[in-house]
Amino acid sequence: KLDDLINPEKPKDIFGEYARAVLDSAEWKSKRSSKRNETLFKNLNREFEKSRLIDIKPGNVRQYVTKRIKEDGISPATANRELSLLKSLLYMAEADEVITANPIRGRRVKKQPENNHREKIILDLNLTDDKLRTLVDAAADYLKPILKLALTTGMRCNEILKTKWKDFDLTLGKIRIPIENAKSKRERYIDVDPDLCVELDSLPRKSEYIFLNPETGRRIKDVRGCFKAACKAVGIDTGLKKGIVFHDLRHVAASHLVKAVDIVTASKILGHSTLEQTLRYVCSTDTDKRMAVCKVYENLFRGRQKDVNTPKMTSSETVEKRAQYN
Repeated sequence: KLDDLINPEKPKDIFGEYARAVLDSAEWKSKRSSKRNETLFKNLNREFEKSRLIDIKPGNVRQYVTKRIKEDGISPATANRELSLLKSLLYMAEADEVITANPIRGRRVKKQPENNHREKIILDLNLTDDKLRTLVDAAADYLKPILKLALTTGMRCNEILKTKWKDFDLTLGKIRIPIENAKSKRERYIDVDPDLCVELDSLPRKSEYIFLNPETGRRIKDVRGCFKAACKAVGIDTGLKKGIVFHDLRHVAASHLVKAVDIVTASKILGHSTLEQTLRYVCSTDTDKRMAVCKVYENLFRGRQKDVNTPKMTSSETVEKRAQYN
């Protein structure tokens, strides 16, 4: 009894201690989201650190979400990530039989509506083909092929920066994105333009990775600084609120791909599991809509009228016409 009084056993159902134990487990450490979970946990811990798991009620969580958005100024998307982590931890506690049931399971606390569509911001910037070419020209030499890959294939930044020489096939003109680098956890192959293949092949092979920092000779891990400098040089605003970030180049690439091929093919190139994901990345301008309507009208009516008014040629005249073209 004296030992129990001096060293009392800490309760296992306290949020801060239980969540810390779960996040430190090998299973959770191996998750791709482990770093992000640590940041989310710090915010949750400030509110629920000393709370018993069973005492975390839907009302408390709703108040927490409202406070985080209104007072702390976080986005609805961030609030939803914190809510998802909290739910996952409580489901783990239920599975470990620390609590009988997750008190906020199901839709007891609804997610906040997110507005992740960056279509309006990107469209307002009027990123024409000429402006994009100017951006690439203004970029540092080591950034140029990275920008070209992002703009033409829609590859994610990490997928590009983690590409190794063994994943690049110059003969086939393809880049392999292995499972460990793919966000969808699915291996896929990206076709690369022949000119860009030659440009990539000309890069120095001083490491297993393709894209290296010319000053340090090490793999490039972040391009935010040099990308911001290139945008500033050509007068393109940067930032999430009024400008673009590197990931927005994926939106631009998706819009170009959808215009060039059918949406199913574009979706496979982008590595999306559903067409809905692809649609989120597509930005259609008023000019695109107008051209689409005019093209349909041309095919239906003007093209038909030309066929009707064009005099029919005999077989011998057709042969002679082909001979002239040849």
